[in-house]
Amino acid sequence: MYVLHELWRGNISPSERYVRSDSEYKKVSKEMVELIDDFIKQLSPEAKKQWDSIEQLRHDMTLLSEEDTFIYGFRLGARMLLDVVQSYKGQFYTMEESQ
Repeated sequence: MYVLHELWRGNISPSERYVRSDSEYKKVSKEMVELIDDFIKQLSPEAKKQWDSIEQLRHDMTLLSEEDTFIYGFRLGARMLLDVVQSYKGQFYTMEESQ
């Protein structure tokens, strides 16, 4: 089946990915979560509310950035495909081409 069909029918979700348990990302993420948990324990109730607001905004910004990066990458890939199918007259020619 075509990728566009799968995407349209909801069978492909580009934003749905899972972290491998043996990855460097998982290791760094675990360390960060531990540090954040220790930090939050030291905060006052008011500071915890501020922290939650900051984290929500950071999360929102990350989603916007990842979406934009996905779109940019997709468009860049499409432009590369167009380069392949369009004619190109470079500085040199092959034996199959006429001068």
